Amino acid sequence: MARSHLDVDGRRIPLTNLDKVLYPETGTRKFDVVDYYIRIADAMLPHMASRPVTRKRWPGGVESAPFFEKTLPAGTPEWIARFTIEHSERRTVYPVVRSAADLVWLAQVAALELHVPQWRIDLSNEHDRLTDRIVLDLDPGPEVTLDDCAKVALDIRDMLDDAGLPSFPVTSGSKGIHVYARLGAPVRSESARTVAKQIATTLAQSYPKSVTATMAKSERDRRVFIDWSQNTAAKTTLAPYSLRGRPQPWVAAPRSWAELAEPGLQHLLLSEVLDRFESDGDLLAGLSTAVPAGHDDSVIDLGEYRKKRSGRSRPEATPAPARQPAPRPPREDPEALPDLVALRPMLATDDPIDGLADEWAYEGKWDGFRALVRVIDGRVRLVSRTGNDLTGDFPELEVFGECLTADGEPVDAVLDGEIVALNDAGLTDFSLLASRRRTREPHRLRMYLFDVLYLDGVRLWEQPWEVRREVLESLTHFDDEPLIEIPALLPGPADAAVRAARDRGWEGVVAKRRAASYGSGRRSADWRKQKNWNDIEVVIGGYRPGRGSDSRIGSLLVGLPAERGLRYLGRVGTGFTDAELDALLEELRPLQISRCPFIGDIDRPVAGSATWVLPKLVADVQFMDWTSTGHLRHPSWRGIRRDKLPGDL
Repeated sequence: MARSHLDVDGRRIPLTNLDKVLYPETGTRKFDVVDYYIRIADAMLPHMASRPVTRKRWPGGVESAPFFEKTLPAGTPEWIARFTIEHSERRTVYPVVRSAADLVWLAQVAALELHVPQWRIDLSNEHDRLTDRIVLDLDPGPEVTLDDCAKVALDIRDMLDDAGLPSFPVTSGSKGIHVYARLGAPVRSESARTVAKQIATTLAQSYPKSVTATMAKSERDRRVFIDWSQNTAAKTTLAPYSLRGRPQPWVAAPRSWAELAEPGLQHLLLSEVLDRFESDGDLLAGLSTAVPAGHDDSVIDLGEYRKKRSGRSRPEATPAPARQPAPRPPREDPEALPDLVALRPMLATDDPIDGLADEWAYEGKWDGFRALVRVIDGRVRLVSRTGNDLTGDFPELEVFGECLTADGEPVDAVLDGEIVALNDAGLTDFSLLASRRRTREPHRLRMYLFDVLYLDGVRLWEQPWEVRREVLESLTHFDDEPLIEIPALLPGPADAAVRAARDRGWEGVVAKRRAASYGSGRRSADWRKQKNWNDIEVVIGGYRPGRGSDSRIGSLLVGLPAERGLRYLGRVGTGFTDAELDALLEELRPLQISRCPFIGDIDRPVAGSATWVLPKLVADVQFMDWTSTGHLRHPSWRGIRRDKLPGDL
């Protein structure tokens, strides 16, 4: 075996087979790969700094089968820095690249692709993986071009600009584009993932025909898939300036935004990247900067609730014995915190949501029991909107105490949500929830969470809704518990959210101002609700008088034509003006009859006070849904249909 040595950064590195052709299409040899990594090291190293490296190696060249490698192989030079990650059943020792010599050694073993996570070792400990950047991987589906990816990248840039985050595009050297953003302060990987997912889903909702945030390959046809998951601590992305194991030596190459705005975008070869670096420098220079010592309010650390852990250590990239978890600080007694004990659900107004601007977000509205979930030292208490204790009514939800743990210790929390019962169709059904102890009708109990007010010593209710929502979505405690769900947000704007909620059979929509804090126990226009209603045409078969001395109609008794009369659907008692009630009474008096026009039984109190009328008038009624007995739920009057007769229904 031909062997030579190269001195780089004070290291003497043995090299073999430098004439080995690794890229047959272009004749690119191992020598050329070594040369590339030496010349690009000044640009590449800052973007790999303090990150463990996973390698993809092609010892036989790119036309042969590659293999992934995480653990360092035997014979690795002792001067290669190492970082060990403890798994439940194994320890994985990764290299950490700090110099051009490290890159040359990787080229020697034909590690063409170098993949790194977004989190940094020097910011993290074994409990929290912190990152100072996010990445979005734009992966083109069938019939999608690199120019199509560039258009999506430009949309992402605009969103990041609006958030005050500098962004940088990189053509991946394979198919798509990576878009990086520099964060103002380090955040947990879960928080970075949440931000990236929000960007991806927002664009997918805005451009459903050309963008998807769904990983299923069936959803990618003629769309750009925005992969937000690479911000997860367990995942990696090809490092900027890394080569690709493709037919030609393409590179994950930093680009300018002006390039992406022009048609005909192409991936770059290693020679082109070197030429550009020599002339223009590192286009990613603004991405990897020194970690700020202070906290930048433009990016909120969603791991803030863990600040009470003392002595956060920063491991060096050298072998070290396994670290013990940082000691948990003394627990506050939440029962001694009047603000925490006094928290009550915030309530929404009935103000219209049409035309709300971008500073609003949209959640589903469900037909259930509203409750705060308070978990203290593993003990669970459910509190209704009126302050009543619901804990004994829902013993199944004691599971919150089992879920909310970290490192074997309980995590204190106050969460806001809705207790619901799902019917066979997967829709919330209040009658099933109310009668669940007495009915044999199948149903599934769920707790839908939509807010977090207190978590592990941090009071969050004064934070903006969007911060609380990101904290909520970053929680992984409930991932394996089917009783607890965090429903996804609805797409905006308001009309799209209303349509989506109606299509899904939900009760309605709640619009929430993103910047709003949590108003405990009060109704605020920062939260606005709009119910979804169904329309139905019914026949009036009777009426009941109003209360007391009121001579007007109190409610109408309505139904639908059946073979031998009217099938009773219930009472309509809202939606009228006084003038309408007066006019209806005048119209119904001449139609009075002595016999009930409804078939089947009607509740005796209703029938006993009813005035029956000839079933002649057709009316338009709005209602929420159907009860289990086949009656209208929450019906509301809309008006007489003068153009229709009962026989038309």
